[in-house]
Amino acid sequence: MAYFKFVVLIISISITSACSTLSVHYDYDTNKNFSTIRTYNWLPFPRDADIDELNKARFINAIDADLASKGLTKNSSQPDFEIATHVGKEDKVDISTWGYTYAPYTVYRGYGYRYPEASFGYSTGGINTYHYQEGTLILDFIDARTKKLFWRATAKDTINPASTPEKQTAKINNAVKTILENFPPKSTDIKN
Repeated sequence: MAYFKFVVLIISISITSACSTLSVHYDYDTNKNFSTIRTYNWLPFPRDADIDELNKARFINAIDADLASKGLTKNSSQPDFEIATHVGKEDKVDISTWGYTYAPYTVYRGYGYRYPEASFGYSTGGINTYHYQEGTLILDFIDARTKKLFWRATAKDTINPASTPEKQTAKINNAVKTILENFPPKSTDIKN
């Protein structure tokens, strides 16, 4: 029985790790004319940003590549907008139960009298706890002239580094593609 519980635990962790948990929400200024923006620059990452240098470089490269594919270029001297980032982590616990079984049983008390109100019961098979970290990334696009925020994406995902540098790079590239999927907004969504 202990072996069975171990196998179920490993399978459930593998399924959780394999499934993408990335959720992205975005908001933008509907009065912004997105067709006028052509150039951008990065603002420095906050000093307390909870991201290592390797993943920070992967993230910046992925954003640069995605924006370049959309016709935008990096320009440090006169950008149309600036990119600000906010990164954080939070410890989470996922608790799941498995193996509930409902079985009929009868309770007899004293001289064989049956009490039907206690005719069903249950037993638990086990409880799994899965400790993990959830990362949050906020990506802000700020008008370089007015210093006003005009586009924001908030992304949350389970932190689960890939097994090799190449796989980690691919994972970050895919996440960035999802995060920037709706940038710039479709022309039917914005005012010119």
